[in-house]
Amino acid sequence: MVSVANTYQSESPQTQYLYAGLIEVFRDSTTGHLAMIPLGDLKKLFPLKAGAKSTTQFVELSPKKQPKGTKTLELAVKGKETFSLGGCKYNVLAVKETIKNQAGETLDTFTALYAPDLGASLARRYDEGTNSESVVGYETIKPLPQ
Repeated sequence: MVSVANTYQSESPQTQYLYAGLIEVFRDSTTGHLAMIPLGDLKKLFPLKAGAKSTTQFVELSPKKQPKGTKTLELAVKGKETFSLGGCKYNVLAVKETIKNQAGETLDTFTALYAPDLGASLARRYDEGTNSESVVGYETIKPLPQ
């Protein structure tokens, strides 16, 4: 598990917990909590390789709200890249993550730049291939003690 602390201009600070540094399973902030409970074995998705594709269903749980059916996480490893973070360069896999609702409508999509050697995502790329493309890199990455 990897913990990621995010600070947004419009919202309170948020902490995400990512399985294998890639798949969000819990989110915590002063505005609320959200757990993503996978309905399959996430261990089977790793190690990732270029060209790999997978689909995992999950249920979102938050306090005082009933879950609204299942959601689907689609992972597609698009290829290998080199990504610079600070003064270091890393070999990463570009992993497209798409989250869909039960009706199959896309709720979110981005590309995680995942460093297999670190077992963590270093950044996310949004609106890929458009004029609005942006890359949000993490400043600090810390594994949780085991």
